[in-house]
Amino acid sequence: MAKRYDWRDSNDSDLSQGMEMATEAAREARQTGDKQREAAFHEDLNTMIDRAEERGWFGRRRS
Repeated sequence: MAKRYDWRDSNDSDLSQGMEMATEAAREARQTGDKQREAAFHEDLNTMIDRAEERGWFGRRRS
């Protein structure tokens, strides 16, 4: 399995764009029935959400 990108060193624009792209890719994977690919993108999105919360994007932190 490939090592996942951590997003800590990315700028806000790259993180935002990555979240948009991963969301669309997960949606596409769901529509085509590729559950493994969909799950991988959701895992990536969870990491991105963690990084966004660390930056204060949502005004709160995940528990």
